[in-house]
Amino acid sequence: MSGHDPVYDQAFKTRYLHPAYWPTWLAIAALWLLAWLPVRLRDRLAAALTPLLVKLAKKQCYIARTNIRLCFPELPEAEVEQMLHHSIRAGLMGFFGYGEWTARSKSYLQGRFRVQGREHLDACLASGDKIIFMIPHTWAIDAGGLYLNSLGLPMCTMMHSAKNEVFDWFINRQRARFGGIVYERDAGIKSVIKTIRDGKHFFYLPDQDHGREASLFVPFFAELKATLPALPKLVKLTGATVLPVLSVYNTEQHRYELIIRPAMAPYPTADLHADTRAMNAEIEALLTDWPEQYMWFLKYFQTQVDSDEGRYEAGIRRIRGK
Repeated sequence: MSGHDPVYDQAFKTRYLHPAYWPTWLAIAALWLLAWLPVRLRDRLAAALTPLLVKLAKKQCYIARTNIRLCFPELPEAEVEQMLHHSIRAGLMGFFGYGEWTARSKSYLQGRFRVQGREHLDACLASGDKIIFMIPHTWAIDAGGLYLNSLGLPMCTMMHSAKNEVFDWFINRQRARFGGIVYERDAGIKSVIKTIRDGKHFFYLPDQDHGREASLFVPFFAELKATLPALPKLVKLTGATVLPVLSVYNTEQHRYELIIRPAMAPYPTADLHADTRAMNAEIEALLTDWPEQYMWFLKYFQTQVDSDEGRYEAGIRRIRGK
């Protein structure tokens, strides 16, 4: 992002060649090579490495187990572990295929997708609607946005910058490959509102915890979650239609799937709390058949109703031995 423009700056910087970034360039080169490996072979490699990652990523697995238990308190412990393993396997398969979206052709990438509910998208396009694609954090979330953009849909989104400058440049250059606009989240929402009003569709990620001050506590599965009530406000300001969408990597069929649900209507209503809960209910519906695809390691429930301490902090301290 430049100093005056909230759009991510894709220009290559000479500082990216500093030796400190050489391991990152090696990782990017490995992703490029993996993009040309037969998909089933690449997926078998990811599956074989899953148990090792479960052992090594202790903090992330603690957060994931906590989230799964909160959302599905009736789930036996063996099934919690099964969901965790399946989630990490899906994540590794998606990561090993991440280079495809830079290295491979548009026609190849479109052929990697199967779409369910395309009629809901077609109906919105036929009506000339501006669309907010409301999409939760799955491992294949970037692939879903790039697929929609590759169809010729004018798109914009907001993303946090990665800590590693080179990887941040790589992923945001990839996100903009088919003409999409990537805004830095810290730049604020005004530019996005103007872009939607000008006719572009918005790829909106609704499910992260943004803290007590900005949020409402509404149910998400079996737990109250600090939820940002931004979606109904965005719809009021832009006149857009909300399409709930899920992007997943089918580990059995070795392909991506995009699940599109009917447009949320009537939406919004006069009840902000009910509208925010309706958004979470749509996420639940999307994940019903694909719970293992969710990025369970994110701190979705960090803000607690009855405590100022982050929900995960005590457990993380125990893991670190502090």
